[in-house]
Amino acid sequence: MAAGEKTLTDEQFATISVNVLHQTLIEVSRTVGKRIFRELEAGTRVALTQLRMEDGGQVRLDLTLDHTEFRGALNFSLFRDSVLALLAKMTETLKDEDTPLPALRMMDESGQATSERRLFGVPGVIAIEGVPNMLMMGATPSAAEPVVLIELMYVDPEQFVQSDASEASSSS
Repeated sequence: MAAGEKTLTDEQFATISVNVLHQTLIEVSRTVGKRIFRELEAGTRVALTQLRMEDGGQVRLDLTLDHTEFRGALNFSLFRDSVLALLAKMTETLKDEDTPLPALRMMDESGQATSERRLFGVPGVIAIEGVPNMLMMGATPSAAEPVVLIELMYVDPEQFVQSDASEASSSS
């Protein structure tokens, strides 16, 4: 992932993102966390922090939230629980040196990445009265300025469930 002239690996960027999200959404007071959640819920892009790179340059990390696929009534407590589940799963994945971090990118017909935008294939899942909600994290570096957008998004968990028919056809 480009950051000025330097490039971070997906694992390095994910580790930084997990730490920043923990500091700015979990370790803060409930009042500050709720304020950030309300801004994100309203569709506002929130500036989280400035990172100083090894070369002395600075990169700003921003955050957005897409909650269109959330099932139920989203509130701060459920959002916080989702973030905690995501951070725990990301941390577990990053610590496992035998398993690479899945980072999905848009590809063209020839298999070349069409942008620097990526989605980390590690979900944080919570269930509310038996209804699952899945939060994932993506990242998009700006081509024009030293800014990386961390994108939290709820995704439809049904797309990951195999139907009985597809399970039967794949096992035969």
